[in-house]
Amino acid sequence: MIAIGGVALFLGLVALGFPVFVAMGIAGLSGAWLLGNADGLFQHAALGLYQTFAQYELIAVPLYIPVGTLMERARLSDGLFLFARVWFGQVRGGLGVATVAACALFAAISGSSVATAATIGVVALPALNARGYKPEFSGAVVAAGGTLGILIPPSIPMIVFGIITEQSISALFMSGVVPGLLLAAAFAVYTSLSSRIAPELAALSLKERLEASWAAAPAVLLPILIFVAIYSGLATPTEVAALAVAYVLVVGFAQGTLDRKGAWAASLAAARTTVMIFLLVGFGRIFTEFFTLTALPQQATQLVVGSGLPAGVVLTILIVVLLVLGMFLEALSMLLVTVPILFPVVKALGMDPLAFGVFMVLAVELALITPPVGINLFTICTIGSVDFARISRTILPFVAILVAMMYLVFYVPQVATWLPRSMH
Repeated sequence: MIAIGGVALFLGLVALGFPVFVAMGIAGLSGAWLLGNADGLFQHAALGLYQTFAQYELIAVPLYIPVGTLMERARLSDGLFLFARVWFGQVRGGLGVATVAACALFAAISGSSVATAATIGVVALPALNARGYKPEFSGAVVAAGGTLGILIPPSIPMIVFGIITEQSISALFMSGVVPGLLLAAAFAVYTSLSSRIAPELAALSLKERLEASWAAAPAVLLPILIFVAIYSGLATPTEVAALAVAYVLVVGFAQGTLDRKGAWAASLAAARTTVMIFLLVGFGRIFTEFFTLTALPQQATQLVVGSGLPAGVVLTILIVVLLVLGMFLEALSMLLVTVPILFPVVKALGMDPLAFGVFMVLAVELALITPPVGINLFTICTIGSVDFARISRTILPFVAILVAMMYLVFYVPQVATWLPRSMH
């Protein structure tokens, strides 16, 4: 009852408008006090915060975030969109397909869904609307494509998941590659089939495509370097993040698209986002320790195992619960609240931890594009002047594709585990 009360208090505080990290801290500390752990309560909480912030893996967060903000300031994202446009503009709905491809490329750099949607959206939305795409469809394509930002590595939620579950960050990054590419392909196919827009470009020769690709090479090369460095083991995810920041700075200043003022503004924007994430992770640990004291994860596991329900039914219940939570909780907050409870449950069901990591990131992606709190939807409505009600309806097929991918990862975990298992 205390565990349920703690969850209810957290949700109530969020509904009243408290910052999520404050709600986590109050609920976790109140619950621990009710359980009789009042002695040294605040000292223990302070020590927990220190230990959380001292983890080496978290250094990657304030490095990957400025990669995205610096890319935006240096306008290297324009090169990604140009590259995708040249290679995919000849198919039906080609500009929409190119938008999904550009999102996938930027996803392999930024690690943030909102950054991917916003950065590609600024370039793609005017072009899509000028080509004759309906604004709500254009917005839905960019919002859904933006979710790839946290599945294709690098990924901030993957880092947080790895810290919570003590899994290898490098392996988690690689586990998102194949599902990310499959999801991008599914989004692209649906966009092509449903857009009914003629190809944007006439057939280009290979020479013309290569010339355009050469112009976009500095931007396109970075995701390749990130993948190769992590997969080969030449560098850790944190080291790769530092190198990526240096790479964008050098390219931006060399091309003249980035100056000191722009770099400073990008750094400030990244710092604000980093502080928010650190507060969520730190106070999320307090909330997680409260769950540990109540033995709620173990009780949930016993309940599921003892119920005798088929794994498919349990999976469907989990998806429904996560879908509902995602409608009201900020994406990263949902991850911090649910993973400590669900991780023992899915282990009891025989699900691989890496596959579960992908499964949870897909659930977070759902939260980003489901109303009424879909951050990607609000982002697109802000930068593209799109009606929220219309984009909420148009996004539903993309939501269905995401749910189908969650089932695929559960029943065919090899799509997530094959690549990390092949790492040397």
